[in-house]
Amino acid sequence: MKLNMKSVRNIAAMIVLFSIAGVTTAIGGNPKSVVVTNNTSYTMTEFYASSSDSSGWDPNANLFAGQTLAPGQQATINISDGGDDDECQYDLMAVLTGTTQHAYIYGVNTCGNGTATWSISGL
Repeated sequence: MKLNMKSVRNIAAMIVLFSIAGVTTAIGGNPKSVVVTNNTSYTMTEFYASSSDSSGWDPNANLFAGQTLAPGQQATINISDGGDDDECQYDLMAVLTGTTQHAYIYGVNTCGNGTATWSISGL
């Protein structure tokens, strides 16, 4: 079988494209995040995400370590719980200073179309 130069270029281009697509998938995995809006009068200092299948919170898994979210501010928080990349349903907990309550939301789908959101209010 004789290949001409155009065929070789097309094959090479397809190999490069498939290679790039594969690397992107491997690096990106299944990124999960939630946009959190603090509509309280308290500053958020900690944020936890736990698989909805889990029975508790990991106290060492503060995803907001070293950061704060002031009243009226918004932040995108990446969820990395070290679990299965295919996990989509998460329970979320925010710790707000100046209140004895924590804010919770359960069963947030982080894999759906669009970005998961949580507006914390009522505290």
